[in-house]
Amino acid sequence: MADVLSGIDSSSPCTQSSLDCLKENGIKFVGRYYSRTTKVAGKKLTQAEAQLISQNGLEIVAVYEDGPTSASYFSAARGTADANGAMQQAAAIGQPAGSAIYFTVDYDAEESDITGCITAYFQAVRAAIGDAFAVGVYGSGATCTAIMAAQLADFAWLAQSTGWSGYTGFANWAIKQGPEKSVCGLNSDLDDAHGDCGSFSV
Repeated sequence: MADVLSGIDSSSPCTQSSLDCLKENGIKFVGRYYSRTTKVAGKKLTQAEAQLISQNGLEIVAVYEDGPTSASYFSAARGTADANGAMQQAAAIGQPAGSAIYFTVDYDAEESDITGCITAYFQAVRAAIGDAFAVGVYGSGATCTAIMAAQLADFAWLAQSTGWSGYTGFANWAIKQGPEKSVCGLNSDLDDAHGDCGSFSV
């Protein structure tokens, strides 16, 4: 296995002081968000923050999330809209072509959801993004397994919820999320990455 790199994902914006602290604690990458609908202050990655993270030698992992916590969120139409919104924000911050944007399935989806509306969503995401960026899936082991097997994602990020379906049997993760923990004053989860996870700098 490739070296495991330590990282975090956070809904809090990084500052110079937090980045200094992250570097001191061995953090190599930061997962930050794209969104069209969030009302959470600071959740969306800005160009200035992306540049600051990169200037400090940390990699960025882009995550698109608008609240995908039930089957009712997912559809082909939503996948197209989310993909287009993600690409607009990626262009705005200068995300390099070919790096990854992860799309989240933030609940323990049933098999019928995965094979139905969630697959339709990722088919639409893949069609909209084409070759512009790599596509990542975040979710349960069962969700990641199915979307990767269907070749609708290039990278998988295994959610931290060990009780979600397929968790223990899924080993093909690029990123594995650990426990929620405040790190350097940031609202965050710990993460491990091995090999290429689609991260980037600007």
